[in-house]
Amino acid sequence: MAAAKNSPPLNAVTPLRRTTANRFFALIYASALLALFYRHVRQIALLRSTTPASVVAATLSLLVADATLAFMWCTTQSSRMYPTRRTEYVENIPKVLKEADFPALDVFICTADPYKEPPIRVVNTALSVMAYEYPANKLSVYLSDDGGSQLTLFAFMEAAKFASHWLPFCRENKVMERSPEDYFRPNQGIGAEAESIKVMYEGMKVKIENVVAKGEVGEEFIAGDKERQALSQWTDTFTRQSHPPVIQIFKILMYD
Repeated sequence: MAAAKNSPPLNAVTPLRRTTANRFFALIYASALLALFYRHVRQIALLRSTTPASVVAATLSLLVADATLAFMWCTTQSSRMYPTRRTEYVENIPKVLKEADFPALDVFICTADPYKEPPIRVVNTALSVMAYEYPANKLSVYLSDDGGSQLTLFAFMEAAKFASHWLPFCRENKVMERSPEDYFRPNQGIGAEAESIKVMYEGMKVKIENVVAKGEVGEEFIAGDKERQALSQWTDTFTRQSHPPVIQIFKILMYD
């Protein structure tokens, strides 16, 4: 979003003081690289047909290794030649753009293994994104589970229920730490309303972790026919490497 003429700025760019030092260091380093490659070329030129193959292979291997490292160094210099710090003025956005003109925002969250990437952590990521201070009708969050795990789907079924309470709470109280796991840390004092939300979160967390520990979604964890129908798509032939696509849409109902 660009600011219109005579409107307050949305961001500012400040050059960092280390620009000159970075450029001076890059000049010295580049000179050293040129000297190194000159030495490599001289060594290769001095090789004779009687030189053992092991020596030739070692010389060429060192040349390739140094060339690779030099290339990696060169590709990092673009950000170091002119380092800057950007400052955003989020409070100026309403002065520049009406909320109805905000662009639609799609956020994709990817996961693949409920044991390497615990579903409760992925849930916290999704809840943080959904609680953005952004028009709800213009924000869509997509979860892509390459592993096709029934456990992950169950976790997000529970997250959808909790989100109907968590999202209004974040908006009404202007919560900046929008991850429930971080917000409800033991050393943080919270009020009565937040304590009620925390109880809901802990209940959801325990249920999700119990399902993951069990390795399947038992009948005792299924709350209704819609959940049962969605989870019934998993069969004995359903594996991480081979499974049909499963698409589930969650509608978040807001409760005040």
